[in-house]
Amino acid sequence: MRKNKHGFLLVVIILFVFCSLNLPQPLTPMAYNSAPASGKVSKDFSADKAYEHILHLSEKIGPRPAGSPNETKAAQYLYYMLEQYGWKVREQPFSKIVGNANPLQPEHKIQVINSQNIIAELPGASPETILLGAHYDSADVSTPGAIDNASGVGVLLEIARILGQEKHQKSYQIVFFGAEENGLVGSQYFTAQSDLSAIQWMLNLDMVGTPLEIDIAGKTSAPPELVDKVVTLARQEQIPFHISRDFAVMTREGSQGGASDFSPFLDQSIPALGLGIAGRAEGYYHRPEDRIERVTLQSLDTMGKFIPKLIESVEVTGSGQKTWDSYYLPFQLGSFVVIIPTLGLRILFILTIFFTVFSVSRSFREQEPFMQGHLKEYVLVGVGIPVAAFLVSFLSGAGEELWQLLKGRIYLWQAYPGVFLTLRVILVVCALLLALRLLRSLPRPKGGKLYWLIGVLVLTLLTIILALYRIDLAFPFLFWLLCFNLFLYYPSIILLFMGPYFIYKTHWELLNSQQWSSFYETIHHYPIVFIVLYGLLFIPVILGALYILETGKRPWEQMLKRLLIPALLVSVGCVLGTGLIPNYSRANPQPITVQKVWTESEGVILRVSSTDTLPKNLLKELDSQETKVGEDKKVLELPIPSEKAPLQANVSVTDTGERLLNFKMAMKYGRDPYLVRIKLESKKPFKIQEMDDFVPIAKLPKKIALEGKERDGSYALLLERTPPHQGTIQWKIAAEGIVKCSIEVVFADQTPRYSINLPHISPDYKEVYQDVFEF
Repeated sequence: MRKNKHGFLLVVIILFVFCSLNLPQPLTPMAYNSAPASGKVSKDFSADKAYEHILHLSEKIGPRPAGSPNETKAAQYLYYMLEQYGWKVREQPFSKIVGNANPLQPEHKIQVINSQNIIAELPGASPETILLGAHYDSADVSTPGAIDNASGVGVLLEIARILGQEKHQKSYQIVFFGAEENGLVGSQYFTAQSDLSAIQWMLNLDMVGTPLEIDIAGKTSAPPELVDKVVTLARQEQIPFHISRDFAVMTREGSQGGASDFSPFLDQSIPALGLGIAGRAEGYYHRPEDRIERVTLQSLDTMGKFIPKLIESVEVTGSGQKTWDSYYLPFQLGSFVVIIPTLGLRILFILTIFFTVFSVSRSFREQEPFMQGHLKEYVLVGVGIPVAAFLVSFLSGAGEELWQLLKGRIYLWQAYPGVFLTLRVILVVCALLLALRLLRSLPRPKGGKLYWLIGVLVLTLLTIILALYRIDLAFPFLFWLLCFNLFLYYPSIILLFMGPYFIYKTHWELLNSQQWSSFYETIHHYPIVFIVLYGLLFIPVILGALYILETGKRPWEQMLKRLLIPALLVSVGCVLGTGLIPNYSRANPQPITVQKVWTESEGVILRVSSTDTLPKNLLKELDSQETKVGEDKKVLELPIPSEKAPLQANVSVTDTGERLLNFKMAMKYGRDPYLVRIKLESKKPFKIQEMDDFVPIAKLPKKIALEGKERDGSYALLLERTPPHQGTIQWKIAAEGIVKCSIEVVFADQTPRYSINLPHISPDYKEVYQDVFEF
C-alpha cells in the first residue's frame, strides 16, 4: 500500500511540473522573437521633456473630464505637439451612449459621452504597424490627473518625438484616447470604427511608474509569448515589476471588460497589453491630490528608456486579428514568470479527476465503513457543519460591522486595508477553532471517512462546473481538490491549509490592486451574498479539519480544547481593536465634497458632505458659524451671501392626452457646465417616446431603453450628458402616474467660497444647480 501511495504522489508531482512548462500552442499563427525590429529607436529619451508635458496637461490645462473644454484644450495640445514631431495627425470625434451594465448597481443609468481620440501615424517602409496608446482625460472636474494619466501621455509624447527623428521599416501609430474614465469609451470606439488589419500589436500606458505593472487581463488575456517577452526584458533591465493575474472575473467579465485601453484590442484579437504602476491605488487616485508633485523624474526616465527597448525587441510575425491560447495561467516567482498553458491545465484537470476517482474507489475498498452511527448523529452533523461555516463567515466581519455602526462610517479600511484583512484572517482562524470545538461536542458518528468523502465530492463538483465555464478559473479548486485527495494518504493540517492557497493568493492579489476598493465596497453592499459564498468555501475546510481530528495521529483533540479560551479572547480583542484603527491618514484622507448649491426654494447654500460622518475637527472649525447638520452628521449646510446662479431655467409641461406629456426645459447658462443630470421617478411605469439630442434615440443601443426601471416598488431613470450642452431639452413621456423630475447641473468651482485645509481630509469643490418638478 505504501508503494502505491508514493507512486501516485510521484506521478502527480511530475505531471504538475510538466504542465507548468509553457508548451507551444499549435493554434498560434504568430511568432515573437528577440531580434530587434528594423529601424532602431533612438535612446535619447528626456525625462525633463516628458515632465514638461505632464506639467502642462495637469497644471496649466488642469482637470480634463470627457467632453469638457479642458479635454478639448488637451486634445489641441496633443495634436499640435504630434504635428511638430513629424506625425500625420487627425481627430476622431465620437458621441456614445453608455448604459449601466453592472448587475450589482441596479440603478438604470444612461450616459451620453462626447469626446475625441487623437490619432497620429508615422508611415514606414512596411504597412505593418505597432500601435502605442494612452488616455488623456481625467476622472472628474476637480481631478488634475497628473499620474492618471498625464504621466502616460507625457512619456508617450516624448517617445513620439524620438520616433519622429528617424525613418523606420515598420509603421507606427499613436492614439490618445478620450473618455477612458467613463468606461474605455474612446478605445472601444476606435477598435469598432477603425481598420485594425495592419496592427501587429498594441502597447498602452496608463499611470506609468515603478514598480511596474504589466497588465494582461481583459475579457481575454494577452498572448503568453508577448507576456514572456515583456517580463524577460523587465528582468534584464532590473525593473521591479508585477504581472497582473486574472485573479478575479472583475476585470475580465466586468462591464468595461478590462482595466485600461488595451482591453478592447484584445477583444478584437489584436495582441495587446498595458503598463502602469503596480500596487493598490494611493489615496490621490481619482482625487484633487493627483497633482504634478506625485510625478518623479526617476520613474519617467526608467519607463522612457524601457519602452523604446520593448518596441525594438518584440517582433511579431503577421498583422491583424490572431488567435492564441488565452486561458493560460501565469505565476510570478520573484522576477520569473511561469506560464501554465491551457493544454497543461486540461491535462492536470483530467489527471486530478482520475486521481479522485481512484482515491474514492480505494476508500470504498478499505474495511472501515463510511456509516458508523445513528441517523440522529448524521443529521446533527449534517446541519451543524453548514451552520458553523456560515457563522465563521459572518463572524469574520463582525468587528467591522460593529464599528461601522458605532462610528457612523460606511467603510473602515481606507487607510490601512492590510490591517483589516489581517484581523479578518485572525477572526476566521479563531472562529474555525470555536466552530470545530462546538461540532466535536455534539453527538457524532465515529470515523472520519464520511467527512473526507463529502469534502471530495463538493470540491469535485465545484471544479467541474468551473472547468466547463472556463478552465483557468477552475485551477484554485483543482489544486484544493488535489490536496484534499492527499488527505486520504497523509491526514495533515499542512494540507488542510495548503489546499485553499490559491484562494488566499487571489485575495492578496486583490488587496494589492486597483480593484480592491470596488471589491470591498461590493462586499459591504451585499453582505448576505458574500456571507453565503464564503460560508460555502468554509464547508470543505471544516470537513477536512474534522477528518484530521478523527484520523490524525497527533493529539489534535487536546490542542483544540486548550485553544478554546485563547481563541475567544483573541476574537474579542480583534473585534474591540478594530475600533482603534484610524479610518483615514495623510496618504488616504477622507473625501469631502464642498458644493455651492443653487435651488429655487432655498437660494444659494454651501453644502459640505461625505459618505461617512463628518470629522470632528471640521465641525469644530465651523462651530462659530450658523450651520445646519443632517441627522446622520454626514451633511453640513452653511448660508453664504447670495450669488447669481450660473444658469436660469424655465420649464413647461403640456398634456397631449392619454398621459403623453411634452416636456421642455430652456436653460440660459452663465458659463459652461460640465455634467447635466436628469432623474425621473414615479410609482408607475413610464417611458420616454421622443427626445432631442440630449439622448439621441436614433443612436440608442437595442439593449438600452429610455424607460423607468423598477426597484423597491418605484420606477427610476437617470440620464446624464457631458458637454457640449444645448440651451433647451425636450422630450415626450408616456406615464401612468405622477412623475418627479430632478435636474442637476454640475460646474467646476474655480474660486471656492470656503477652503478646507485640515489633515486627513481631501476636499472636492464643485458648483451645482438643482431643481425639482412634478408633472
